[in-house]
Amino acid sequence: MPPTRPSHWPRAAAIALLLAAASVACVPPAAAAPVDGAEAGTANGSAAPEPRIVELYPNPATPENRGEYLVVSLPERGNWSLSDGYYDADLPPNASGTVALSMAPNRTAAIRGEFVRPSLSTKDGATDAPEIRRLTDYFPLSASGDRIELRRNGSRVDVVAYDRAREGYRWRASWGEWRPRGYEPRSPRRTAGANATPFVLPDSPGLPVEPLLGADDRLLVAGYTLTSERVADALVAAADRGVRVRVLLEGSTVGGFSARSARLLDRLTAAGVEVRILDGEVERFRFHHPKYAVADDRAVVLTENWKPSGTGGRSNRGWGVVAEPSAGAAPTDGTVAAELAALFAADFAARDARSWRAFRADAEFHEGARANGSYPTRFDAPPEPTAANVTVLTAPGNAADRIVARIDAADDRVLAVAPRVGGSDDRIVLALRRAADRGVDVHLLLSDAWYDREANRNLSERLADEPIAVDLAEPRGRFGTVHAKGLVVDDAAVVGSLNWNPSAETRNREVLLAVEDESVAEFYARAYAADWRGGGVFIPVTFVGGFGVALAGAVAVARCEVEIE
Repeated sequence: MPPTRPSHWPRAAAIALLLAAASVACVPPAAAAPVDGAEAGTANGSAAPEPRIVELYPNPATPENRGEYLVVSLPERGNWSLSDGYYDADLPPNASGTVALSMAPNRTAAIRGEFVRPSLSTKDGATDAPEIRRLTDYFPLSASGDRIELRRNGSRVDVVAYDRAREGYRWRASWGEWRPRGYEPRSPRRTAGANATPFVLPDSPGLPVEPLLGADDRLLVAGYTLTSERVADALVAAADRGVRVRVLLEGSTVGGFSARSARLLDRLTAAGVEVRILDGEVERFRFHHPKYAVADDRAVVLTENWKPSGTGGRSNRGWGVVAEPSAGAAPTDGTVAAELAALFAADFAARDARSWRAFRADAEFHEGARANGSYPTRFDAPPEPTAANVTVLTAPGNAADRIVARIDAADDRVLAVAPRVGGSDDRIVLALRRAADRGVDVHLLLSDAWYDREANRNLSERLADEPIAVDLAEPRGRFGTVHAKGLVVDDAAVVGSLNWNPSAETRNREVLLAVEDESVAEFYARAYAADWRGGGVFIPVTFVGGFGVALAGAVAVARCEVEIE
């Protein structure tokens, strides 16, 4: 049975606590730092001074790693050298300031782009863009891990140790982590007073597509895959009426790129839609996995793909939000749509984004099954959008941190839904367990699809003795399978593409919205209550957080399900 819920805090205090905790979550976790904490810095463990090692690039995507480099900051000319315990190299005697050192400086210069040319600020221990100098001694950087010392007159003054470096990734001292070429982290962006309309699928398949149909100026669609004829029709119609239409998708989908998608993308390209596929070398993300669209000043963020089983309402239980400016707000400044448009522009113009024509020339395509389910409408969206504070979250970077912070700040309830999680020790699951331990009403609803069932049942059994309630969804004719990734935390909701596992949290491009509004949270809570055990035998009344209207809605849905059975 779920734990007894503690008494309510004042709602404003709870929201303030959420926001304060979320701000703390913007600080990168220590676990993300690739440098061995016992080794980084000076030999005596004090704060890293000048001189120092400020950047490493040991594994470029070139034959024999030609063009690898490291950047050092040298306060003055002197007898400087490098050592990794196997090789030693003297630095050029006249080197000083910020210096990039390479055995192949011509190759380094050719590929440096955003690697070494942007100015390294004073917090990096340097003030200038680095000069590239040749290392005349043999000093290879190991991609499998190394420990590099910067020495002066033979004495160690700085050391950096690292484990295996992924291809195309670089490390910088101020980051404390490895980042792929072209990737820049984004801070959470909050829009106050945006109009938010929540919905669930398969109940409301019209809502995610409706903004696409009304676009007049710009239409940007980002996703993992696109196989929906209905969405393609909307994009072609928009292009025909002069709207600037762009589409960005993943090129290495699990199971192969869909032949159905290829046919639709051919059609879009012929209609003048610019399509790009994230599949170039070196890829910044393991998968481009978000599901969002920008139509003029309206934004749609979903847990579902642009395909019949997702936005088509043919199978998946999904969550989504339409966000748009409130009356009187500037149409293109400081809005959810503006933030997502900026994200789209950065990813669309990135080095690993290939044109559809280039991708198609050397890709293989695979036919796949098509969802054809039909499901009843049980959860209509609110008839009018509600004013809410909406924050755009992204991964890699801030999404997982912000989710953990929100759960850690929960006072009353946390209702979580996901197809599957990365195990009982995944950082988000650990946050759920911490919340349950301190008396918060915590429920976790998982998929019962055949490919998820064993792992999810094992997790449920492992957590059986803890105060967190875990169950597998029983659709009972209301949807096919759980694909939603969402949270209700007190009077806030988080909706988006992020799966709860370390790879998605740190390596995938993901997009989520955190919506702070009581009515939005209650809408999802009612849907969640009906999905818990199929809306039949047991509906936890604590789901609705003590709000009478929401309780009545959840009970009404439960009774409807019992009658149908």
